Amino acid sequence: MAEDDIFSQYFVDAETRAGLTSDQAIEAHEKFGYNELPSVEVSKFWLLMCQFMGTMPYMLEVALVISLATQDWADFGIIAAMLLANGFLGFREELECLHSLEELTKKMEAKCTVQRDGVGCSLNVRELVPGDVIMLLGGLAIPADVKWIEGDQLSIDTAALTGEGVPRKYPSKEYGNSILCGATVQSGEAYALVDKTGMNTEIGAMNAEIQKDKAGGKQLSVFEKRVMQAVQIIIVGALIISLIIFLLQGIKENEFTAKMYKKDLLTCLSIIVASIPIALPIVLNVTMSLGAAKMAREFAAVVTSIPALQDIASMSVLCSDKTGTLTTAKMTINHEMVWCNENFTKKDVGMYAMLASSRDKKEDAVDRTVVKYFDKIFGVSGLQLVSEYTKTGGMGFNPVYKRVVVDQTHPKIGTIRIAKGLANKVLDTAAGGVDDADEQWKCEGHQELSKVIAAKDKELSSAGYKTLGVAVKINDKPWVFCGILPMMDPPRHDSEGTVANLVNAGVRVKMITGDHLNIGIETARQIKMGTNMYAGETVRNGTMQSKQLVDDANGFAQVLPSDKREVVQILN
Repeated sequence: MAEDDIFSQYFVDAETRAGLTSDQAIEAHEKFGYNELPSVEVSKFWLLMCQFMGTMPYMLEVALVISLATQDWADFGIIAAMLLANGFLGFREELECLHSLEELTKKMEAKCTVQRDGVGCSLNVRELVPGDVIMLLGGLAIPADVKWIEGDQLSIDTAALTGEGVPRKYPSKEYGNSILCGATVQSGEAYALVDKTGMNTEIGAMNAEIQKDKAGGKQLSVFEKRVMQAVQIIIVGALIISLIIFLLQGIKENEFTAKMYKKDLLTCLSIIVASIPIALPIVLNVTMSLGAAKMAREFAAVVTSIPALQDIASMSVLCSDKTGTLTTAKMTINHEMVWCNENFTKKDVGMYAMLASSRDKKEDAVDRTVVKYFDKIFGVSGLQLVSEYTKTGGMGFNPVYKRVVVDQTHPKIGTIRIAKGLANKVLDTAAGGVDDADEQWKCEGHQELSKVIAAKDKELSSAGYKTLGVAVKINDKPWVFCGILPMMDPPRHDSEGTVANLVNAGVRVKMITGDHLNIGIETARQIKMGTNMYAGETVRNGTMQSKQLVDDANGFAQVLPSDKREVVQILN
């Protein structure tokens, strides 16, 4: 629940949850502004001017001035054409990158139900202010950082923020009652207090930092900086050589006359011009533009900055997400590690789990995984087997009960009740506290099984698996615990090879995931990465010890979006 001091800070009546009055909302709006992500506008004129700034453009401009001073009109025309072509080509690519970034930036234009003046009304999320009380419903994208007040325990999809494929429960001991902007409500209804809006949200603060980077105009990549260092050394060397030649000719040959002075000066200028790689800027821009086009065409990659392509080539550390990057983002059940109670086989556990699932719930990570596992172990014959059962009722998943109950009938077997869910709640519905579901039970031999199942559940969880318990009740017989299905998001087939190639190329690879620490460690072990991983909170204190830890660690789990940026900034 939200604490009383939070309610008093934002003018909320903790007793009635009535929300703000119109006057309070106006006052809060003046203080906090609109609930929208920051957007730094970059002048297109300034963006164009930036293309003619920097070491490489300056080299062309110096060469242009020298050719003008010496009245070398042919070279003047060629250099001017190259300078303009380079500038406008870079300008065009920067505009394309900005356009790509704008498409990726999500605008807050949805509506939600808000309590204003004690009455529920529909408002654009842009109008939300801290202190508003909003209604969270299934399918709603969380419009701000909020705190759960009252209602159902919510199932929240945090994949967009953390990369974790399985929804989290709020409120809970593990995740608390604070829900971040950018997550999505999968199920449940509850009231929530708007805590932070706009750029003050977790995702807003991160977006603001990115936009500041973009607002700086033209960026130089690590590769370009190194090229410029080499070019600067060459130019300085040419200047020194020119000065030596000029002085030697003047002193030794006594050529400091008006006529010879001009001749020696032109000789020195020709050396300086010859040392300037005039074609280098346009060659780099054309090459990077062709590379960006190829990546977009063949790999569907969105390039938000041309220098980023050059930085990739010079990187020494790669920080990678886990879900969908190193893994398939598709949960699977490890058949070899399925635990079965006596008198049950792995096929029995898989079949009963399937009878408590639905093929129509394609967006449900658990049901989708169970269906896939059932099809794998039974093949085509599984469809015929399931068709013999008729569903007659049941209880859908409830985050409070932590289980699903389905009633089935079979012409030969009779009535069958199947339960799947949290292993200890399927074994004994009173485990962890009695709930108010219509049916309560304790499986046969639950006292002896409870220690065995708790140990097995801990073993699988420590190995990075999420577990699913299954129990069954046939006719009037007692409930019987069938077994435990271990679920995990498996690594991609090419992840191990890719990591090995990167390491062989001298690139250190670190995994940064929002998933549980045990799952991150197990995934790292499977793809032969280092398993020296820590929870994301260890990087938030900003001490020298934490900075050293970031450098030494193989990765971080249970991270927030800001943690990812913090790790990258420390490693820079």
